[in-house]
Amino acid sequence: MNNPVNLYRHILRTHRMLPREIRFVGDQYVKSEFRSHRNITDKKYLIPFFTQWTEYLALLQQQTGDEGATHAGTSRIGKHMDPELIDRLDDDKAEQLLELHRASQNHDTQSNDGAAEQGAVPPKRK
Repeated sequence: MNNPVNLYRHILRTHRMLPREIRFVGDQYVKSEFRSHRNITDKKYLIPFFTQWTEYLALLQQQTGDEGATHAGTSRIGKHMDPELIDRLDDDKAEQLLELHRASQNHDTQSNDGAAEQGAVPPKRK
């Protein structure tokens, strides 16, 4: 995807296929990351940023059945991260990742217990 705005919009549209709590966390994270890169012009940072988000979109589309039939309620969303990649994260990114992990675990626990309240949202990061 060549246009950053189109990539951003397509990710948010694909998030509509996710369970509400996961969508909330995902939308907030995507918006935050794209805002933080809005004024960056150095391709050294932009190329990996957009490459990773394009790969994320492709994986999410595959896992949610972006063509209309959502599998989000029955399938696992996401993938395991490479430990080497985790080791290279700076402290802020590592903290964001940990908070996302906690929010997803919270969602899994609530879903499995049947205790998830309609409209409940995970805590905001920072």
